[in-house]
Amino acid sequence: MRSYTDDQFRAWGRGLLNADAASYAELFDATYDALHRYAMFITHDSASASDILQDVFLKLWQVRHTIDPNRSLKALMYQMVRNYSLNHERQKKRHATEAIVADSSTVGFDNLNDERLDAERLEQKLREWIEEMPSRRREAFMLSRFEGLSHEEIAALMNLAPKTVNNHIVLALQHIRSKLDRYKTE
Repeated sequence: MRSYTDDQFRAWGRGLLNADAASYAELFDATYDALHRYAMFITHDSASASDILQDVFLKLWQVRHTIDPNRSLKALMYQMVRNYSLNHERQKKRHATEAIVADSSTVGFDNLNDERLDAERLEQKLREWIEEMPSRRREAFMLSRFEGLSHEEIAALMNLAPKTVNNHIVLALQHIRSKLDRYKTE
């Protein structure tokens, strides 16, 4: 998500309160990609993430009259995406007949040079190291480093104290640094 100011989100919130379709469209365009990445982070499925965002934006329009423009619309939207994504994952686990598809990427070793292979290996290792983290730490880290949310926004989204969010991120960075140090010596 491009860095939009709190004032811009408040303006979109006021627009939603007034049923302003143009504000809604601007909000959609400004936030869709980042929210999609966040839903993908939870579901690991692009089609499901798209469906979740469709539901979230529909619900946002339906409840627009209850939005408080003085509260963080950005945090509300991330909370909605998180809740819808987690509900989706619970439903997927409940339905044993649904196939669980693991998104695995294969690297074509024939045509790639050594530097690109090293970068791809390191990127894969980084993903693995992030996945090793406890879920709340991983979520706080991803929201901070990949979505650009502040500690306060993450705290509101995850129902944690800002200090707890800071601790999660510090521990996540320490975890990645220690893994990276070991990886360099291999």
